[in-house]
Amino acid sequence: MELENILYASVQLAHNFGAAAVTGLPIAALWFKPAPPVLRDMAWLTLLAWLVQSASGAGFGTVSFFLEGELPQIHHLALGVLIVKITCAALAITLLTVLFLRRSPAAPGIAASCSPLNVVAVPGQPALVASAGELNQSPR
Repeated sequence: MELENILYASVQLAHNFGAAAVTGLPIAALWFKPAPPVLRDMAWLTLLAWLVQSASGAGFGTVSFFLEGELPQIHHLALGVLIVKITCAALAITLLTVLFLRRSPAAPGIAASCSPLNVVAVPGQPALVASAGELNQSPR
């Protein structure tokens, strides 16, 4: 049981830091309007945070599968929340990847303006709100 608790706590820790970063970094970039090199670094960190979110989300299922021999049983609201979170993660990762690949001398990608982070700030909000809604509906 101790190994199970350590594994779940480790996955939860990564997932919580990822959640804070995918919402906080784009909002901080929009609020503080940093210089283009800092903005680009923040965009890279946001991409890394979404990858951590995705990996740690899959980590919950992986830990369950290897320790209990089956995937967690999720139904109704939790399934809807999972779909929202996966969609938001896929959208954000795709947007950031396209923005980084779309570099030219005239428009050097993310560093050209703050507007790409306006777009990338959007997917983190529904994912976070969906998780909060799921917590409010969980049995006590």
